[in-house]
Amino acid sequence: MRPKITSQNRKKFLFLILLMLSQYDFSVRPAAKRCAFSLVELLVVVAIISIMAGLLTLGLQGVRAPAVRGAASQVTTGLSLARQVAITKNTKAALFIANDTGNGRIPYRHWSVGYSNKSSGNWTLSKKWEPLPEGTFFLETLLNSGYSPITNMSISRSQGETFSPANNFACTAGSITIDGKLFTALPYIMFSSDGAAMSGNATTPLTHAAIRIASGLANTNSEVTITSLKQYFFVETDGIVGRIRMRAPESYR
Repeated sequence: MRPKITSQNRKKFLFLILLMLSQYDFSVRPAAKRCAFSLVELLVVVAIISIMAGLLTLGLQGVRAPAVRGAASQVTTGLSLARQVAITKNTKAALFIANDTGNGRIPYRHWSVGYSNKSSGNWTLSKKWEPLPEGTFFLETLLNSGYSPITNMSISRSQGETFSPANNFACTAGSITIDGKLFTALPYIMFSSDGAAMSGNATTPLTHAAIRIASGLANTNSEVTITSLKQYFFVETDGIVGRIRMRAPESYR
């Protein structure tokens, strides 16, 4: 006669099975102790390497500070616009560098493009005055034999020095009326109607013309403060063919 399995007996049976199973260790144990990285550890290592690589890149590209590079790119576009305006309107056109504070301009940080009205001799702006990126300014213009990419690479100032760049520009307008306002000693790079860079009323195209944009702080007192002697760019113009390009100082080496 088969014994009857009651609910109470079933519970006792299950309890015994659980008790027996509890005596065994079912955890997975490696055959031998191994040294390995977890996924999180690998990600942390990769992140640290990326940060270090980024800092090293910034250190190696000191002369390619983003603000100065952006300013040089802006001026390159401005010179190209001035040349195009000269050709299109069949007159002289120029990129002007502000040297006063009118209409919110900051001297040696704002620039514009204008063209000559042949009949009156006055000038008209083709675009509004535009500022360079914060932390950059126009240091100087260099023309013809006064500009040598080798001898004029370094900045002849001290870091932290405050001064006025007024005498740093090789080409300035004696007096010029733009949109009804008289400007004196206004720095510029000019183009003739055939697209060649020129100096004022000279008929001979410039061999070279360059604008140097440096790293520093400009104020409304027509003063600038140099913040780095290594962070600067040249924007060059070949006077004869009108080729315009921006170059970092290390590109001359």
